[in-house]
Amino acid sequence: MKLDITQDLEVAHNITREEFEEKYYYPQKPVILKGLVDPFPAAKKWDFQYFKDEMGDTEVGIFDASLERVDRAYKEPHYKMPFRDYLDEIEAGPTKKRLFLFNAFKFHPPLLKDFEFPKICGGFIKSFPFMFFGGDGSITRAHQDVDLSCVFLTQFTGKKRVVLFDPKYSHLLYRFPFNVHTAVDIDNPDFDKYPALRYVKGQEAILEFGDTIFMPPGWWHHIEYVGSGFSMSLRCLSPSKLHWLRGGWNVAVQTHLDEVLRNVLGEKWWLNYKERKAQELAEKAMKKIGGFSQSLA
Repeated sequence: MKLDITQDLEVAHNITREEFEEKYYYPQKPVILKGLVDPFPAAKKWDFQYFKDEMGDTEVGIFDASLERVDRAYKEPHYKMPFRDYLDEIEAGPTKKRLFLFNAFKFHPPLLKDFEFPKICGGFIKSFPFMFFGGDGSITRAHQDVDLSCVFLTQFTGKKRVVLFDPKYSHLLYRFPFNVHTAVDIDNPDFDKYPALRYVKGQEAILEFGDTIFMPPGWWHHIEYVGSGFSMSLRCLSPSKLHWLRGGWNVAVQTHLDEVLRNVLGEKWWLNYKERKAQELAEKAMKKIGGFSQSLA
């Protein structure tokens, strides 16, 4: 049995700012945007060889899926290696090693001349353009972005399968308290252990060259690399000031509190506690759904 995931994400071609804000930005609705980066030099210049030539000697931090923990996001990479060597490795074949939240523009400022922040909406956080690289088959497990900003993720080389879930399903997805992760395997769900997944509905799309997916704040996203490749993310502020406050709390307090309690209480005890709380919250969410269904009968 699989999760209820449809391939019905809306697609917009060369949309105007007025259309985007009315249909997607203010309603906080995801969409695939076509043609957003076509005019930029990056669309013609950026490929693996370009980055090897321009910044191949740069030491980059690598995240290895085999060393990850289900209930936490690592703030520091597992190890470092020259960028050129990493690109050679992901080009050579399947690998689970990823490079994410990589501010390549800090190491090589001329990259900033290769694109512009889209005029499709305002509020872009111009200090934090990030790049993501991964080998064929590598996965970014389902999570919410901790700062609750809007994300525009554009694919350049390779393809990505992106699966989205509305924030309303957070408890049904067994979100751990004190962070924005889940132990649920989206591709191989265990409905015996996580029965609330039967009530979850998702949407998916395959991003190809030049595609940009708009992910509103709080939307869960699971990302798989279909072929080795890379993408760039640009972030902008949510139209909701509540998201600003919650995102600020998550970044400034909650993630640090999670680490402190893990160290004080012990990693195993703290993980077990969070798993129990996630189960309890999921059960309460299922009861609400059941009660609502009975009231309609």
